[in-house]
Amino acid sequence: MQTNTQTEHNLNRNGNTPRPSVGPFGVGGGSPAQAPQATGSTAWMLRYVKPIRGRMAALMLFLLATTAMQLINPQLVQHFIDTASARGPMPVLVRLAGLYLAVALVNQLVTVIVSYLGNDVAWRATNQLRGDLLRHCLRLDMRFHNLKTPGEMIERIDGDVTNMSNFFATFIVQIVGSFILLAGILGVMFWHDWRIATVMTAFTAVSITAMMFVRDLGVRSTQAERQATAALFGLMEERIAGIEDLQANGHVPYVMHRFHRAMRSVFQTGRRAWMLRVVPWNVTVVLYAVSVTAVLSMGVRLYLAGQVSLGMLYLFFQYTQMLNDPIEQLGNQMQDFQRAKSGMRRSLELFSLQSEIADGAETELPEGPLAASFEHVHFSYNPGEPVLHDVHFELKPGERLGVVGRTGSGKSSLSRVLLRLYNIDRGCIRLGGVDIRSIRLDALYRRVGMVTQDVQLFDGTLRDNLTLFNPAVSDAEILDVTARLGLRPWIDDLPLGLDTHLAAGGTSLSAGEAQLFALTRVFLTQPSLVILDEPSSRLDPATEATLQSAVDQLLEQCTGIVIAHRLSTLEKVDRILVLQHGQVVEFGRRADLAADPSSHFAALLRTDRLEEFA
Repeated sequence: MQTNTQTEHNLNRNGNTPRPSVGPFGVGGGSPAQAPQATGSTAWMLRYVKPIRGRMAALMLFLLATTAMQLINPQLVQHFIDTASARGPMPVLVRLAGLYLAVALVNQLVTVIVSYLGNDVAWRATNQLRGDLLRHCLRLDMRFHNLKTPGEMIERIDGDVTNMSNFFATFIVQIVGSFILLAGILGVMFWHDWRIATVMTAFTAVSITAMMFVRDLGVRSTQAERQATAALFGLMEERIAGIEDLQANGHVPYVMHRFHRAMRSVFQTGRRAWMLRVVPWNVTVVLYAVSVTAVLSMGVRLYLAGQVSLGMLYLFFQYTQMLNDPIEQLGNQMQDFQRAKSGMRRSLELFSLQSEIADGAETELPEGPLAASFEHVHFSYNPGEPVLHDVHFELKPGERLGVVGRTGSGKSSLSRVLLRLYNIDRGCIRLGGVDIRSIRLDALYRRVGMVTQDVQLFDGTLRDNLTLFNPAVSDAEILDVTARLGLRPWIDDLPLGLDTHLAAGGTSLSAGEAQLFALTRVFLTQPSLVILDEPSSRLDPATEATLQSAVDQLLEQCTGIVIAHRLSTLEKVDRILVLQHGQVVEFGRRADLAADPSSHFAALLRTDRLEEFA
């Protein structure tokens, strides 16, 4: 059997990664955003906004309203100054002041609404993207998952998309709003004085052009920063998951050394990315300093010449200040744009990977227990390193097969290719006479169940964990199955029974309870073929006897394949398959092989008895 760690090492060494493909969603369908391409990533991302275009229309209306109010208030202040300078009537000044306050209050309220709608649009769009990314990753084959740690995948699915969410929340509000405000300011200024407006327009054009030239400056560095962060999260997740081995073997200093190296990489890549991302903002600061100097110089000259009033001079100054705000926001948004674009590219890269496990079209298999046959099957995790060689055997419906062999002989690989977790290199595997490559994966998993040594618990109730969140399974069915398997007394002792909350990880279950738990899950699916991968390897003799009774009940109505180190668990199987170095060295009826002193199985039985006696 080849472990995931070995597989990961070999995949890294040989560079055997999942293949890029035009179809981005692998097995089993697509999503609202089909076939994203490597170019036009922003246009691709905007597809996710289409379902919420009604909210976006409302957002645009509120943006126009807040822009109009920002343009009105300086006009009110100008009239107030000019009226006060001319010693105008007090009621007019009071009305102008009251109108200014009213507009300011309404503008503040509209700004809150715009902010809420902007974030709402962003989260609705990117939550759909998160779902599509997760669905796509879950459909990728095991070769891909052996290369990626859970920490890295969390960063890819959530961290990168969060950057996009932040970008779109501010993009709608600030980018679009900034351009609307810019157009409004320049339009009003051309109405009042074309000379000042020309200077402001030139500043705006130069600033935007400069930002367009440097907008992608920090994208590659930001991608490297995200990758370094993902590697750090992967390291932390991996080490925390193995905390017992880590502490027991005194490897904490080694882990801290790896952690500091990863943190140094995050710091160095992050510093470089930040320095490149702030270039657009620095460009706008310099250009604004030049612009405001020119506008104020011209405004003061016109005021001293008596061509404009004091209020108009204030208006020039205020609009120049207001003009800097959207330009500065555009500069700031260039930084977010670069982060978001790196996230978009990484997401597109993930979508471009396609599973090598192509879904079939066949949905019907024969009723009842399924026959299983391996026809000259060859399989390798990596090219040039075969794991199964010309494996050939046939199992009739309802028969029980025991698979034995030393560690690394290919026993678990046999179950993995039968469940299509990997594609075989050559040969054919049939269930009920049907090539498994032609069977839809959901149809295959409905008819084939598997129990492994490690039982995964999810954060939820006992009922949810036993049924894997299938509401169609009734409590009566659950309690009936658990009673037959000997798990019912444990459930009855729980304070809330099936409503008891279980934490993820399985630490609340003993090894025996965990195996009975896994058997219950398989029982409830009523499979036609069951694979038991060393289910009793960690159990004491008494618990093993209880488990064996449950296994016997499970296998009464289906075909069974039992992979075992302990030969005592194979006393009731019909046939034995002995593997050595991925090859079938013996296959036959258990009774015949046990009675033949020259058989490999008989030799294993003698060794097993000697170990028990010792």
